[in-house]
Amino acid sequence: MIIQEPIQAAIWHCLNHYAYSDAIFLAERLCAEFDSDDSIYLLATCYYRSGKPSQAYTILSGKKIVSEKCKFLLARCCVDLHKLSEAETVLTGNVGDLISSSSCSSFIETIISDYGDSAAFALQLISHIWWRSERSHLAAEACRKALYLNPFLWQSFQDLCDRGVKPDPEPTKIFRADNLENFNKCLGSNSHVNSTPLSSYNLSYESINTFNSSTPAQKMVNMSVPSSNSSISSGIQPFTPDMNNAKAIFVRPLGRKVKVINENAYSPLTPSFGVFPLENSDNLSVCSSQSMVLVPSATLNETNDHKFISKRSSKPVFSQSGNTSNINNLGTQQITMPSSPMSHVVRRSSRIITNNCSVKENTKSPNKKFASPKSATRKIKSGLIPKKTVFADITERHPKERGVMEVETLTLAQQALNLQKKTTEGLLSLLRDIGIAYLQLSKFNCKKAIQLFQSLPPRQYKTGFVLSMIGKAYCEQSDYLQSIKYFSEVKEHEPYRDTLMELYSTSLWHQQKEVALSALAQDMTALDRNSSSTWCVVGNCFSLQKEHQTAIKYFQRAIQVNPDFPYAYALLGNEYLVTEELEKAITCFQKAVKLDPRHYKSWYGIGAIYQKQERYELAEMHYKRALRINHSSALIMCHIAVVQNSMDKPDQALHTLHIALTLEPKHPMCKYQRAQIYSKLGKLPEALYELEELKEIVPKESLVYFLTGKVHKKLGNIHLALMNFNRATDLDPKGASNQIKEAIDPTNNQSPLDDSG
Repeated sequence: MIIQEPIQAAIWHCLNHYAYSDAIFLAERLCAEFDSDDSIYLLATCYYRSGKPSQAYTILSGKKIVSEKCKFLLARCCVDLHKLSEAETVLTGNVGDLISSSSCSSFIETIISDYGDSAAFALQLISHIWWRSERSHLAAEACRKALYLNPFLWQSFQDLCDRGVKPDPEPTKIFRADNLENFNKCLGSNSHVNSTPLSSYNLSYESINTFNSSTPAQKMVNMSVPSSNSSISSGIQPFTPDMNNAKAIFVRPLGRKVKVINENAYSPLTPSFGVFPLENSDNLSVCSSQSMVLVPSATLNETNDHKFISKRSSKPVFSQSGNTSNINNLGTQQITMPSSPMSHVVRRSSRIITNNCSVKENTKSPNKKFASPKSATRKIKSGLIPKKTVFADITERHPKERGVMEVETLTLAQQALNLQKKTTEGLLSLLRDIGIAYLQLSKFNCKKAIQLFQSLPPRQYKTGFVLSMIGKAYCEQSDYLQSIKYFSEVKEHEPYRDTLMELYSTSLWHQQKEVALSALAQDMTALDRNSSSTWCVVGNCFSLQKEHQTAIKYFQRAIQVNPDFPYAYALLGNEYLVTEELEKAITCFQKAVKLDPRHYKSWYGIGAIYQKQERYELAEMHYKRALRINHSSALIMCHIAVVQNSMDKPDQALHTLHIALTLEPKHPMCKYQRAQIYSKLGKLPEALYELEELKEIVPKESLVYFLTGKVHKKLGNIHLALMNFNRATDLDPKGASNQIKEAIDPTNNQSPLDDSG
């Protein structure tokens, strides 16, 4: 007969030490003896954690599972294997298609009731399914409820921002500790942490009154030993903390000055999670043995101690068999009581005296040496809690103040709960600041987002996540040099990070930095060949080298690794656009916007295809769709102006360019297009003014000198026209020669650039 608990404990021990093959082996032995939901769940968990969701799916789907944890794990496996319909069926119980906006709230309440403390994670998982199945209103509701239950689920907040849900998620309301109904729903209980979960102390607000009504000794026991009825979902017995290694911090209570001396008695001074100053921290010392000792501050002097001993003359300090030798070394020893939950507390009757004093009885003068105790000892039975504790000694010394202390003293339970709330509030405050900045970035208010990210505490600002967000913001603004700067800092601080490295490679591509892009591609392939970002970087590297067919293969590889990655489809569409494979290109862009309706670059790509096909109305429509998403993009506005100019709407085109240049006064493409329209309308001085400013912004752009030569030709300045044509030829010998011949030829007064934009 095999008992489950020791085997389960051994399996979790292997999992916690990443010995997955051993865990699987033991779990299989357990399943052979006990064919239950718990054993099946444990075996599937072993496979899933070892990176084998397919095996975990096969195990769970082949059994008639009942428990909610098995259903949740099965749904997780289905999502990883792209079996979204089956995952929804597992979570919703065959009613997923019947859920509407009106019945969504009742369904969510059912999920909360069924899954308990795991409800937030179940809602987050089903919201992912609903996002993918284009049921945005249901997915948004599930995300909001998941955040209400557990505000630490950042992915749910990020989904709400990225999907552009209206009304906008409000970080100031989401990341608030006073909204939490139950700490366990967001903090959980982990028996493998070196402390007892707060839930095992019964520290809810309802239990504080009961705690206050108990005796001081019972309070310490309740804080030290979890309830024997508590259990762990895996079936392992509750974890009993080793109080010799306790790490909890207790603030000095009000009223009577009872201090708790602990190893970590000082609050960490961090600008991110809030500072918790401990009162009179200078008077707190660190217990060398790492044990928690309660010291009444009113007795921290030798005189009071001897007076207290004389009052208790009828009670011996040590037993006859106690350790009375080596009395000079007692300063470094502790009195322990085996099998007692209070063994870590030093009794008041066992006061430790300095080297120049001994212990005695029935002596009023503290100056005489103490004799050895002769009276009968008070035996303490093993496993029993002594009636007289430190708290009892405090009240015994001042019996008149006993009632006052019980009224005024803040209980340890309240202190622990307050500390937990303070720590939670510190983290939520940080999440609020990051959430506000991320919300602005998702709305493409890039300048404001950059300011908010840069205002974060220094320790958080220097993290890869924050720096990559700033790099992304600059990339969205087409400020590729600044984007490269911040992404390079990300690689310096966190060389293991692969998130958003595809944007880093795009910035390098725009700046024509072949060496840096090649180095990044090598680093990424060495880091993780199973990341879609890696193959996007490699594809951009070959695209910059004009090896478009090779780049297409690597972008296809990125899609193969992660079929749900919109940016990979957009990059592949751009390559097809360059190679004139327009049908394939538009298919890629359409897949990208299906995965992410707010992927404005794909809408922009579809518009570029229609513009290339001279279907200007459709091009303008798709460009404006992209502009509604990223309303601050001067590049999109510029292309809208080009299309409007092609449809013989120069006034609208100039108005659009004026708005774009208001956002980015030195945007080179917008200024070039405005100069071209001025030239077409015959406003030659205005065109020359724009072109002279362009020469300062992009001094090595051949098209600027070519258009300047055309304007001078119209003005009759032949020598200036030839000078600018020669300059354009020097900068781009192959691209400008034919255009220059057409411009010089008097039979052809229109340049192809006027039509192409």
